[in-house]
Amino acid sequence: MSDPARKTIFQALLLAAQAFPLPSGIQRADPGVTYAPSAESKFVSVEIHFNRSIRTDLSQEIGPIRQGFMRLNVMWPKKSAIVDAHDLSAQLEDAFKAGTKLYRNGLQVRIDEDPEASSLITGDTHYTVPLTIRWVCYPTVPA
Repeated sequence: MSDPARKTIFQALLLAAQAFPLPSGIQRADPGVTYAPSAESKFVSVEIHFNRSIRTDLSQEIGPIRQGFMRLNVMWPKKSAIVDAHDLSAQLEDAFKAGTKLYRNGLQVRIDEDPEASSLITGDTHYTVPLTIRWVCYPTVPA
């Protein structure tokens, strides 16, 4: 069965990530789009995740509260200054700070908590600076 609210939430989050102006020379790897970075590539990978929904309406006529997180991974080559990756992560953090509201097709996706910057991850060719943005979407309640 199709879930139009889930699609709308996904689109709202992806469009917000795409609207962030990345500095020159930095690319974005969107979900579902083929991207083959080199060892020197600087980029931000976008992941959108859905967690368990919460049903609050006993009649089951009102949709659930949907929640999840968007992960923005700042991927930085090992041969470049990692401080610049942390700077970009901080800029993304500010763009998705608590109080951010995204609107699409009559739904509001809210970011009620400040994003969480995680520990640096060292890969084979890149450092990863993960940024987790928790979101929630309340159902539309009929008047």
